[in-house]
Amino acid sequence: MLIFFALTNSKTIHFFNTIFKIIIGIKENVVLFSHQLKQMLQRTIIVLFCVFLLTSCEFFKKKEFTPTVVIDTIVDYNSVDVFPLFPSCDSIPSQEKQKICSQIKLSEHIYASLSDYEIVTSDIINDTILVKINIDKTGKTSLSDLQSSRFIKDQIPKLDSLIASGISNLPLLKPAIKRGMPVTTEFTLPIVVKN
Repeated sequence: MLIFFALTNSKTIHFFNTIFKIIIGIKENVVLFSHQLKQMLQRTIIVLFCVFLLTSCEFFKKKEFTPTVVIDTIVDYNSVDVFPLFPSCDSIPSQEKQKICSQIKLSEHIYASLSDYEIVTSDIINDTILVKINIDKTGKTSLSDLQSSRFIKDQIPKLDSLIASGISNLPLLKPAIKRGMPVTTEFTLPIVVKN
């Protein structure tokens, strides 16, 4: 056995050395390949992560620029939602009837204030004057303008001051309402003057 081992030992060793070298080479190649595979996998993961970061939702989202539209609301103060009211007209359900009630009460109040004065004219008068009344946000009234003919101004020179006095003595009214807010209004009240 020793002889067999000795004879075959050098060939066998050479054979085994060759096989061992091949196996070691394959193993080294496998280790080298697996190491390269790990590095390549790490690089791929890093590249994919960077691509993922760069292609986030916001990066490719199309930015839409919409122009800002400024809507300028123009409030028409000539038309109001709620007409200025005398306190006694507030309980009427219809707004149109409330408006008529307030106009009647206003006319009655002005007529009552004028009836306190004795107005004497030299001629017969049958004319209409237009009284512009201003009602502010708090409900205070004031005479804004009075339009009358030259004939009435000649016959009743103090008519402007008498009407202004009657308007200033009006009770505090509920102001006109526009879009839920009290507003200053002005309206024209025709007054018939005749004797």
